[in-house]
Amino acid sequence: MVAAGILRSLSLIRTVRPKLLFSKGGYASVPPVIAAWVRRVPVVTHESDADPGLATRIIARFARRILVPYPATVGRFPGKLQSRVVVTGNPIRREILTGRTEIGLRIAGFSPADRRPVVMFLGGSLGALQINRLVISLSGALKPAWRIIHQTGDLLKKGGRSDDLNLPLSDESYFRDAFFGDELPHLLTCADVVVCRSGAGTLWEVAALAKPMLLIPLGAGSRGDQERNAQVFEEAGAARVFRSEPTLAADVAAALEQLGSDRQLQAELGRNAHQLIHIDSSDRIVTILEELLDSP
Repeated sequence: MVAAGILRSLSLIRTVRPKLLFSKGGYASVPPVIAAWVRRVPVVTHESDADPGLATRIIARFARRILVPYPATVGRFPGKLQSRVVVTGNPIRREILTGRTEIGLRIAGFSPADRRPVVMFLGGSLGALQINRLVISLSGALKPAWRIIHQTGDLLKKGGRSDDLNLPLSDESYFRDAFFGDELPHLLTCADVVVCRSGAGTLWEVAALAKPMLLIPLGAGSRGDQERNAQVFEEAGAARVFRSEPTLAADVAAALEQLGSDRQLQAELGRNAHQLIHIDSSDRIVTILEELLDSP
């Protein structure tokens, strides 16, 4: 399959004649990267996670520039490649920075006069059964002190696991939807604390708004990238990380109780998260691409 992919990529590159190939990793990227290298087309690869995956480690051998999110990621590559590694950070959608608290509260159906803090549970576009069950466990206890925004994912729509879910109905303290699109910047902006996975994109977008995070890394079925992403934020004092399934609900409840009464701690976690990222990552990446395009 790889050989066939390289041959097909060689044909495409001969036809399209690109001046540069930009790779985001993944196994499907390996054949076109090798083909570009054979055709002397410059390759730039970008890794979003703290720990590069196998595909990125292969691609890095053929790349002129290897773009990474964190300084610690540089050391994950062999010494002979490290001169090509540049810490750019991860791109952030600009609209994430345009959210307005009052719009987020209105979307959620929350009264502006209600002074209770807002906790947002994010499970990703497909949802996270673990996080959905966590909300079920905690919603009754949290509602007196918190307002809850809950992104459930498509699991509810598809019905594949609906028997496992008995989520509360939306009310003045609880708002849920399967997926947040254009409304996400506003909902994130009005949140005081975010409980989420530790995928690269989620981490950077929440950190861009300086929100304190309670992280529940995806474990089973993954290569461990979320665990290592979470570790970076945890070591920087930018998030709390929860790994124990048996005590997850109690641990998250205790953390929310502490954060709910300690605005200074909220601000500290959010500030540390914001300082860990680069808001201008997209510009940094574009600058490098332009430099290579302009070089002989």
